[in-house]
Amino acid sequence: MERYEPVERRIIVFAGTSEGRLLYEFCAVHGIRAVFCVATEYGKQVLCNVETSHSPHLTGKGITVCRKGVPSPEIRVGRLEEAGMSALFQEERPAMIIDATHPYAVEVTEQVRKAAARYQQARRIQEQVYYRVLRSLTEPEDAAGQETDLEKMAVRDDDKKSDVIYCPDMQQAVAYLNHTQGNILVTTGSKQLDELCKLNGYADRMYLRILPNPDMLQKCLDKGVPAGHLLCMQGPFSTEMNTALIHENDIRYVLTKQSGRAGGYQQKVEAARQCRAGLVVILPPREAEGVSVKEMKEILLRCL
Repeated sequence: MERYEPVERRIIVFAGTSEGRLLYEFCAVHGIRAVFCVATEYGKQVLCNVETSHSPHLTGKGITVCRKGVPSPEIRVGRLEEAGMSALFQEERPAMIIDATHPYAVEVTEQVRKAAARYQQARRIQEQVYYRVLRSLTEPEDAAGQETDLEKMAVRDDDKKSDVIYCPDMQQAVAYLNHTQGNILVTTGSKQLDELCKLNGYADRMYLRILPNPDMLQKCLDKGVPAGHLLCMQGPFSTEMNTALIHENDIRYVLTKQSGRAGGYQQKVEAARQCRAGLVVILPPREAEGVSVKEMKEILLRCL
C-alpha cells in the first residue's frame, strides 16, 4: 500500500472499539499525526496488536509499530475525566477530536463532547473540531421502539421458538431475567457487574464472558462469580462458538447488547435461535449526529 508523508496537523482519537482500530491503522498508513487515547493497557494491545521495534533507521530507539511495519500513532493509556481531556486538548492543540468509543459509553461521549466544545471556544476555532464516529447497526430501526413494560417486551419467533426481549438498559434486563429460571450467558462484559450481581442466584446462574484482562477477572472473582463461570475470551465470535458455549453451559437465556456487525451481534442472535434460547437485548442509546468510519476517513484525508 502506498505510504503518505506525515501531515503536520494533529488529531486526538478516543478509541477502544473496532472503529478505533480501523482509524488507528488508517492514520498509521497515511502518516497522520495522531494521539489515540485508550482506558487500559489491554485496550492498547487490542488497538493494533502492538510490537516493539528497535530499528535504528527509524528512530534509533524502540518505537511502537503496526504489524505491517508502519510507524504508528501515539497511544496514551489511562481513563480521563472531562478535566483531563481539557488539559490534553490544551497540550496537544488538535485540529480534530474524534470520539470512536463504544456506542454504550454514554458518559465518556458526553465528557468528550463537552471538553471539545470548551476547547473550540477557548481557541476560537471556526471549523468543526468534534466528530462522533457511529457504529453501523443492521438491525431493524423500530427495535428501539419496543415496549419496555416487562409484560409487553417479549416478541415470539414462532419458527425458531425463541423469545427476543428488548430492554432500554441493564436495570430493565436484570428485572426481566429475575422473573425467569435457568442459566444466563452474559456477553455484555463486566462494566455493569454491580447491576448484574442483582440477578437472583447470579453465582449459580450467570456465565459471564469477559475480555482476558487480569483486573477484570479479579473484579468478577471478588464479587463472588465462580471461576468456572468466567469465560475469558477476545471476540467477536462465530455462530458456532456461541452455539457451543450455550450447549456446554446449559444456557436458557443470552444477554447481549445490540452492538452491530462489529460486535458479532448477528452471530449471537443466530446461535440463540438455533439453541432455542431466549435473547435479552439491551438497546443502544439514541445518537442524533455522527459519521461512519468510511466518512471519517474521507474527512481526514480532505481536511488534513
